Amino acid sequence: MNFLITVAFLLAAAGSHQQAGSEQDNADQTFRLESGDFVWMSLPVRHTPSEVDCRFEVTNGDPSIHVELLPMSEFRSFSRGGEHDTMALTPNGRTGEFRRVIDVRGEYRLVVKNKRGAPPATVSLHVRTKLDPGADVAQVLSPGRRLAVILISFGFFFITVAWSGRKLVRAMRT
Repeated sequence: MNFLITVAFLLAAAGSHQQAGSEQDNADQTFRLESGDFVWMSLPVRHTPSEVDCRFEVTNGDPSIHVELLPMSEFRSFSRGGEHDTMALTPNGRTGEFRRVIDVRGEYRLVVKNKRGAPPATVSLHVRTKLDPGADVAQVLSPGRRLAVILISFGFFFITVAWSGRKLVRAMRT
């Protein structure tokens, strides 16, 4: 069963070639997870920045589901049962969502997991991807540019203070 779900996810991801600034709204996908079981979806990121918006809802079963976004290197560790770092994570629950901007090209995995020892659950998953989210993304200057802005600002400040001080000293002497 998990093999068929994984193949469906891969086919959906393979057909997701997008133009810059475009959105793809993947259809809701529903599947059943046994105790401790997980399914994953491949998310190849070829254009940056890309935004991933993920929502899930448990339609039948306990609130024991969570979703993680992992880079491929961390997914390998996750699939072997090892320690791993996540880029985005929902808490275990009946519903959950996250939105994450990915700014490094590469292969990523979206993992939906049922907690070990929990009863089987039916999950509805909705994933939306958006290339070049634009104004929705906060822009940060590189450290070099930040330093340049600070130095230029200090320069203008000190020139203004020196010019004003010089004018005040002249006014006081007369």
